[in-house]
Amino acid sequence: MRKKEEKSHEAPIERLLFRHRLVASLYDHRSGYYDPLVHILSGGWDWHYRKVAVNRLQLHPGDQVLDMGCGTGIDIPLLYRRVGPEGRVVGIDLSQGMICRARKRISRNPSVNIPLVRGNALYLPFESNSFDAVFCDYLISTLPAVIAIKEAFRVAKPGASMVFADDRLPSGWFASPLKSITGFFRHGYFNSALAGIEFLRANLSSVKITNHHAGLIFIISGIFQG
Repeated sequence: MRKKEEKSHEAPIERLLFRHRLVASLYDHRSGYYDPLVHILSGGWDWHYRKVAVNRLQLHPGDQVLDMGCGTGIDIPLLYRRVGPEGRVVGIDLSQGMICRARKRISRNPSVNIPLVRGNALYLPFESNSFDAVFCDYLISTLPAVIAIKEAFRVAKPGASMVFADDRLPSGWFASPLKSITGFFRHGYFNSALAGIEFLRANLSSVKITNHHAGLIFIISGIFQG
């Protein structure tokens, strides 16, 4: 009986870890052409969303910033320009391929020291109350949104500014368009980011939500009170 109980508790964790390995593998394979692909799919507007999102973070020189799901590091230069050499930007991503691309991007400026960590946004390897700001771009529709946001809250200092940007398309569309469409017809619309939006609304002050690209992209910002 105990063995059955143990297995019943372990199964969800095992499934979650298996899913994360699949996600990491997918982004490993797509890391080499991820940036141009997103640029094409967005009709060239992805740079606009990114600049708006970074501006909404309202960073100051010397701030400590976490870039959750940093991907190829495309947002890191924008973040670094605002915190300056006296500040710090830390990037974390589940995919080793994405981290490698981010390192190549950062290496173009040898004087800049930006720590990049391969890790899971659901179990951030950082101490609590570590960051003045948290930036999260296109992550909460990929992983369980509320869990990732709770981790962001844990590592943020009271008063930290936060920005989460994502799309409103069904979760999994980028990973497997055919599977996403099939799931839509079988089970209806589902996007894990929507639960994250409601959770952020309830736990941030000075919340601001804007929609972009005909409503397909949202940016939500606010202040974490601790």
